[in-house]
Parts: sequence; C-alpha cells; structure tokens
Amino acid sequence: MCGRIAQAFPDGALDRLVGFPEARIPRGQRWNVSPNQDVVAVLRGVGGERRPCLPDWGFVAPWEKIAETARIRPINAKAETVAASKLFGSSFKAHRCLVPVRCWYEWKSVAPGLKQPYAIGRTDGLPITLGGIISLRRPHRDFPAELSLAIITTPAPEELSDIHGRAPLVVGEADWPIWLGERSGDPCAVLARSDTGEISAWPVSRVVNRVGTDGPALIEPVEIEAWAMGIEGHA
Repeated sequence: MCGRIAQAFPDGALDRLVGFPEARIPRGQRWNVSPNQDVVAVLRGVGGERRPCLPDWGFVAPWEKIAETARIRPINAKAETVAASKLFGSSFKAHRCLVPVRCWYEWKSVAPGLKQPYAIGRTDGLPITLGGIISLRRPHRDFPAELSLAIITTPAPEELSDIHGRAPLVVGEADWPIWLGERSGDPCAVLARSDTGEISAWPVSRVVNRVGTDGPALIEPVEIEAWAMGIEGHA
C-alpha cells in the first residue's frame, strides 16, 4: 500500500484544502489512478500560499539526471524511516504535501489465488488527505522543475489490518498547517497520529484491477460471495 487511488470530488470539496474559494481540481475526475500517472497534490508555494500541483506518482531521487533511467521509483515511503532516509529525507524536510483522495484501494486474499479489492474511504464521499512528499528535480537550470511523489504509509489501524498490514498516512485538518509548514510544529509527530476515525472499507468490483478502467461504478459496493463464485480466473 498505497498503490491505487480515486481522485473524484464534488465541486468545491477541495476549497478548504487549497485555501481559496471555488478551487477546482486541476485534472478531470478519476476513479482509478495508478502509479506512473500524475496525481493531484497540494503543497506550500514559495510565497507561503497553498497551491495544487500534478507530480508523477513514483518518487525520483532529486539527484537523478534522467527520470526514465532512475534505478528505483518508489510509490510509498514508510513513516518509520522517511525523516532519516537518504532518499526521502530532504523532501520530507522541505517538500511535504497533501494528496486528496476519494478513497484508496486494497486487495485482500479471500481464497488461494483469489483477491478481493476493497475501497477504503469516507462513506459520505468527502475528501481524505493523505500525507506525501515531493521530489523537485531540475534536470537543467533552463528547464522547469520536474515533480514526483511518494505517499507515506504507516502500520494499518486495527480495523483495516485484516485487509492489508499498511495504510497511507491520513493527515487530519488540524494538522494541515504543520504538515505544509505554515505553522511551527513537529511533522514527525503527525506521522504518529494517522486520522482514520471516519474511514471504512467495502468490497468493490474486480474490474478495478485493470489499469485504465474508470468511472464511479468502481467504488460501488459488491457482494463478495457473488464475486468469488462468478469470475474466478478472470482479470
């Protein structure tokens, strides 16, 4: 985790996060975002204001000259080690971001060789803000910075641990200013208080397995028994 997310919101749902009225997600509604695609994130701009951006999901080390030849492009960073990591440490210190999601997806083993996908989010559809870090690379001084992203993960809370052992860091609204560096405080303390109180999980169609499928039907709940009996052996 976290390896698939949905970023689809009602109009105005991100206004409080971005910090100005009538903010709009700078990307179409997407229900099945996968690594190596761009992801909507919010960070603190050079003037101190919050601004949306579109980093690629797959962290490229700041010292890499060519993203395509990077040896590793991790999509996640562990909360336990991110601050001291050679790979992630500078981004954790200077370029923390928030990633708004409608939900994220996990896969749970339900039988030998069979996995059931789950959507995990708020049942009221409001955004969840995940903690992330951004790598800002400038391949050449005359080129604009290239942004890439890793989402921070923590041990899953007890109510989600039977689906997967880890979960993304959920940053509560009270911690947004600390996480984004707008207010003094310890971001390492935020790592230890993932805010999953209003989050639940429900089984969804296995269609979400296919990268490239999209639409709101992907987060509709399904009956696990019907799925397990009907589509063994299909993608």
